[in-house]
Order: sequence, then structure tokens, then C-alpha cells
Amino acid sequence: MDTNRTAKLEFAVQMSCDSCVNAVKGVLEKEPGVQSVHVDLAKEQVLVETALTSLQVQSLIESTGRRAVLKGIGNSESDLGAAVAMVSGAGLVQGVVRFLQLSQDRCLIDGTIDGLMPGAHGLHVHELGDLTQDCMSCGDHFNPFRKPHGAPQDSERHVGDLGNITAGPDGRASFRLEDSQIKVWDVIGRSLVVDSGEDDLGRGNHPLSRITGNSGERLACGIIARSAGLFQNPKQICACDGVTLWEERDRPIAGKGRKVTDAPTANL
Repeated sequence: MDTNRTAKLEFAVQMSCDSCVNAVKGVLEKEPGVQSVHVDLAKEQVLVETALTSLQVQSLIESTGRRAVLKGIGNSESDLGAAVAMVSGAGLVQGVVRFLQLSQDRCLIDGTIDGLMPGAHGLHVHELGDLTQDCMSCGDHFNPFRKPHGAPQDSERHVGDLGNITAGPDGRASFRLEDSQIKVWDVIGRSLVVDSGEDDLGRGNHPLSRITGNSGERLACGIIARSAGLFQNPKQICACDGVTLWEERDRPIAGKGRKVTDAPTANL
């Protein structure tokens, strides 16, 4: 279900003066859905408590002319865990989806996926974090209690049933959901899959309705990995591919164009 519950978002923001601070605070503090803003110029850090999506907050900050990168996500209570899936697939489909455990029985899911056909697309956690055959090796929907497929609000459903996300005319689906069955500690190492069609939520007449929601082919997927909470991400450069924090902001999240340089040809 959609949610208005707040979370805290930690951004690295390129700032060099007090006017930068005032500009960022000014655009955020007047926005409905933003509860509080704290800016640390020395650390180039902005902490926002908000009910907006991370993309909305990032867009507001960048409307001031400063680049921003989300570094951590958390809440006002104890740290119960966060995770992230970098989703990609055939063609231009790619995105980032974050999971934040708000309490023992509530999980916040915040994401943006681009390159989709306009309309509704099924979104599910699958049982396996195996991408050896792209999304086809992710296994079935995560369903530890052997329930039939259903809607997110149903008690009788797969744990991995997250319903539908909706892409606009530009192919972007930006969403912020709250779920009662997903637990971050249960889904780390599994996969998140977005499908080509609309999930019928187990209410259709098709034979696949109570199995997959008859939501079509698996368009894109990504392994759900542990993510940084608030103030847990000191990264300035990614050791795996040599991408700095600010280069990362302007590069694809995966695939061609991600690395600084391709591996050199062997010289024998």
C-alpha cells in the first residue's frame, strides 16, 4: 500500500558556501511532505525526514543547481536494516529500489524504475538471488508459507507479492510503498523482479492468476543486497569499478558505460 510514513534520507550534496545551504534548505522546507531538514556544510551532507520518495527529494535538491547522491536511509527508531536492489534488464529498463525496515512488521519500499512501457507492471520478490540466466534463474515468487498468489493487502499471499507499480508516459515508475509481510532480513540475497504486464492480484480467470498474477514476462531484475543505513556509507570511490561518488551520479547503475575504462586487451 502507498504510505505517508516518514523516513530519514541522507544525501551527499555538492555545497561550498552558506548560500548553498540556504538554497537547499529553502526549497526543501517549503515542500509539503518534508518534516525536517538538517544541513552540514563542512560534510556536504543533507539529512531530510520526509514522506516523499527519495527521487522527489533528490530532484528538489538538484533544482537548486547542486548535485546530490543518496547515501543512506533510516528512521527515527532503532536500525532494523536496509537493503537495495539495482534492477536492470533487456533494453533500457533499469532502476533502484530500496527497502527500509521501519518496525518488526512494517517495511518501506522506495524505488524508481525507468524504461518501462506506460501502464501497470507486476513487482515481486523472488526466492533466489541467481542471475546466471538473467531473470529466468530467480526462481518463483518468495513464498515460504506456501500461500496462493494475492494482493499486497491480502493475508493469503506470497510474501514476495508487492502488487503493481505504474509507469507514466515517460516510462518512469516512481513509488513509495509500505508492506506488512516483507522483512529486510528475509529478502537480502533474494531478487526483485519487475514484469512486463499488470498483476491481476490473484483475481483473474487465467490459470496463472493464483500462481504469478499472470503478469507476463520478467522484464528486469536485481539481487537484493544489504544497504547502508544513516551515516554508514563513507564511500568516496567504489573499489569494484573505480567510480567516484560524483561520477556514479552521472553513470548508468550497471552495464556498459558504468566502469571508468574497459579492461585493457592482454598483451602477450
